Amino acid sequence: MNHLALIGPAALVTRRLAGTQGVYRIGRGALPGVAVTFEPGDERRRQNLLAWFERGAEPGATLLVDDWKYCSDTDPGLADSVRWIAAAAWNVRVVVTARSLDELPDRVPLRVEVLDFLALHGMTRFTKALSWKGRWWKVPVGVGPGGEPVAVRLTHFADEKWRTGSHLSAPARGTFRSLVLGLMTTHSPKLFQAVFIDAHDTDAFAGLDRAPHVMAHHRDAAGDCARIAAELRAESERRLEVVGNTWTIFDHRGFDQVLPQLLVCVTGFADLAATELGEALLTIARDVRQSGMQLLLDAPHDVALPIGDCEVPANLDEAAESLPRSMHDPEPVPDFSTLHEAPAHSWRPRPVKLQYRVPVGVDEHGQPVEIDLKSQHLQDGMGPHGDVVAPDGRRAEGIRALVLGQMLRHSPQDLQVVLIDFHGGGIFAGLDGAPHVRHGIVDLLADHELRTATLADARHRTIWEHRAAGFALPELLVCVDGVHGLLAERPEFAEVLATLAAAGRTYGQHLLLSGTTPSEYASYRLELTGTGWTRRIGRSVEQVVLPTDLHDVVWSLPIRMAES
Repeated sequence: MNHLALIGPAALVTRRLAGTQGVYRIGRGALPGVAVTFEPGDERRRQNLLAWFERGAEPGATLLVDDWKYCSDTDPGLADSVRWIAAAAWNVRVVVTARSLDELPDRVPLRVEVLDFLALHGMTRFTKALSWKGRWWKVPVGVGPGGEPVAVRLTHFADEKWRTGSHLSAPARGTFRSLVLGLMTTHSPKLFQAVFIDAHDTDAFAGLDRAPHVMAHHRDAAGDCARIAAELRAESERRLEVVGNTWTIFDHRGFDQVLPQLLVCVTGFADLAATELGEALLTIARDVRQSGMQLLLDAPHDVALPIGDCEVPANLDEAAESLPRSMHDPEPVPDFSTLHEAPAHSWRPRPVKLQYRVPVGVDEHGQPVEIDLKSQHLQDGMGPHGDVVAPDGRRAEGIRALVLGQMLRHSPQDLQVVLIDFHGGGIFAGLDGAPHVRHGIVDLLADHELRTATLADARHRTIWEHRAAGFALPELLVCVDGVHGLLAERPEFAEVLATLAAAGRTYGQHLLLSGTTPSEYASYRLELTGTGWTRRIGRSVEQVVLPTDLHDVVWSLPIRMAES
């Protein structure tokens, strides 16, 4: 008999199994249309049912294991029993349900049906904050003949070294649409955008064209080839100018420049290939490594890697109507613990890439906006020094968002903080209760000399080499509010700033200067503008919404840290 795996939520599974006779179910609760259900925790009855099926049961009977992950976690031997039944009991049927493809049992001959588009991507619901976490490597589009997931690889390595985008062809309408919607569902418009080109006025992009990722939708393009070709060439030239001499667009993002991949989706390509537009598309294809403009064609071509046919989710067209609309809905602003995905401080070792890199808020799509204290030149960070620029009554918000996040992720053995409040307005109130803070008069030049001597004695060039050798030496974050007034009144402090600014990245000393105007030392800036907070790094400008409860957290989190 045809054994089956159904991927999707309970409501769709119920609809798919409607009318099926002789179903014996292992699962939680009741399922409409199923007469007999055995709870996974009822070991005696469950084992009796499995033994009955192993002996052959009754002809035409169906064993339904509903929510495989839960049931197999309850009974570790369930997989072996189901394999035996599926292989040896020729007159019965096995049906397994799961919420995602990766939950299915191994080595069970199942024909896979994906009932739900979100389940194909391992999701139960779509929210921008949770769903737009994809990486531009590959995206699932459906299920192959053997029940295996079919995922499209969007990049490859040129010369086995440089990652670059791949051009693709997907003649099957469902595969074409599943790929585009999958990218929209897993990537924010800051990482992925699309241009739709339809040689004729068809419904190829119906529903998809409502997503915020769509830069342009050209209908009946065969009659307007010259204009569309000119627009595409202009966009390619703009991107090449932005990327400049960077090897690839992926390396360019390493410097926190925001330039999304652009997928040019073409239907009716066979009718456009010989036109001026077809020529422009193939010209653009040669610059994919730097421009980030990739082609998705509905016909085979030498420049495009073919995507084989596959079974796409049953509700793909329904999802294409509903999901793009929901992507315009506003996302709620997270509180501090939600942003950091940690209800309490989590002082644990982290990979170097993640050290001293913390979110300060979210962008307009609900995605974290991070600041990394590490040096751009040493550890691919954003630092070593930064500014918080805002009026007197608002700077505390930005300082708290940045410093509290660092304290949450790093112990006092990894991070120490010096707070200098020139105006004496209490801008650091609350923060000064954390165990990271060095109280009293701190001689910053003496600290610098000590660090220099420590590394010299160990024959290490940087603090990162020192740590890699197993020695502990915390980063030092020096927060100065009212820095311009401080320099005007105490010009000698300029030597301190100049010394730390020049050598801080080597010895782990970071400046965080706050005032109403920028300083000359910052490589990143958190700034309050007329439209809200922004994070600036070079040419990159990101809108940031800070957590909603910073005022409460600054009076509770440092105290909990001190007590732990």
